Amino acid sequence: MNLPTIYLFRHGETVWNVEGRYQGQLDSPLTEKGKKQALDNVQKLKKYITLKDRLKFYSSPLGRAKATAELMVKELKIPLSTIIFEDRIQEFNYGIFEGETKTYCKRKFSDEFEARESDKWNYLLEGGESYVMVTKRLKSWLESVQDEKIIVIVAHEMINRALRGLYLNLNNKDILKLFQANNVLIKLENGRETILN
Repeated sequence: MNLPTIYLFRHGETVWNVEGRYQGQLDSPLTEKGKKQALDNVQKLKKYITLKDRLKFYSSPLGRAKATAELMVKELKIPLSTIIFEDRIQEFNYGIFEGETKTYCKRKFSDEFEARESDKWNYLLEGGESYVMVTKRLKSWLESVQDEKIIVIVAHEMINRALRGLYLNLNNKDILKLFQANNVLIKLENGRETILN
């Protein structure tokens, strides 16, 4: 598959990030720090693109990614209608863990927690998704954008982890080792990734 150059962002910090809660496809608002991260990330992006570049701007439709993308687009002085909200890049669904803290889930859902920890790639939480399911929807989306030149994405840590793994052709074990902070810009190009400052 021929893939575009991708500038990959994670949404800004949220209230639930601070509280250590699983967000998944539920939501919590950006903190003030999260809003600042979104604006700082735009400044990083401006070093590498110009508005003359033929690019598409994609965002997860979940509130925290949407709010981040909207702040970024306003700062770039381009219309909000530029953002393409794509369901296939919304966050991993944590099912019964959503809205709860890791500590609570370890206690309340100890069997499920242990089972998922021992096989994160395949384990399916009740009402949720596995990485197998997430990568399937991401592959479908990547196929739909393979003819684009440059893409900007605002999504989520789990989604970005799986997306990077697909782009870099990593094995499942190495994909699960990937992390991205809320203030990090990653460039994916020609099967390689670069952390940009």
